[in-house]
Amino acid sequence: MSDYYRDLAVDYHWLCADEIVNPPGVIGGTSPSRREFIQAVVDALPPGAPVLDCACGIGADAMALAHAGFQVTATDGSPQMVEQARRRVPAGVELRISRWEDLPAAVTGPYELVLCLGNSLVHTGSREAMVAALSGMRQVLSPTGTLIVDSRNWELLYRERRRIVVGDRVRERDGVRCTCVYVWTFPESFDEPCLAEILFILEHPDGTLGHHRHTIDFQPFTPADLEARLAEAGFTVVGSSYRPDNPQYAIAAKG
Repeated sequence: MSDYYRDLAVDYHWLCADEIVNPPGVIGGTSPSRREFIQAVVDALPPGAPVLDCACGIGADAMALAHAGFQVTATDGSPQMVEQARRRVPAGVELRISRWEDLPAAVTGPYELVLCLGNSLVHTGSREAMVAALSGMRQVLSPTGTLIVDSRNWELLYRERRRIVVGDRVRERDGVRCTCVYVWTFPESFDEPCLAEILFILEHPDGTLGHHRHTIDFQPFTPADLEARLAEAGFTVVGSSYRPDNPQYAIAAKG
């Protein structure tokens, strides 16, 4: 996973709306269609509760949680992503570089909430690796705590097979305008990984055009797969936002 994001880290902010990457941020902002589901769990937490964002990326969700008054630890397997997060999160947020299976040794815990958002879990690749990752999350969760993971609806993506997906808006930051384009390559079988080329088409203040290209592969899984792997890692599912025709979903679980 970390190799994918070594170069993508500096461009990742283009995938997020201004209100998500700028303070105070939006809780669940990296999981936009699941915000209400996530916010309902957050609203039930005690004020100032310890929370862990274990797929912090550029720090958007960790920033929002910290501004909401929570005691935040943020981790990511990519050093480059953690460096981007360091520029965004407020003082007091504890940042660590850690793979999910290594969380028990990397953070103190326990946490009342563990978040794994941004369609991150897909990067585990295999069933065994995902169970190991989820087990690492469970070990740092308090007995009363909740884990929230989210995912693309891979079955819907494979069913629709939209090869080219253009971002819904042009974003402008520091005088640079950016359009994001996904170019997908789908195998015949759902069991095989798909490939996404992410293109950031950039218009600079002087009118010149350029682009950055990043390639990532994804090993798809179904909601039933995810629930089974959560159970194998010792979790009980307590809520889900899954709908067959929604492009993303989130699942809440207790350890």
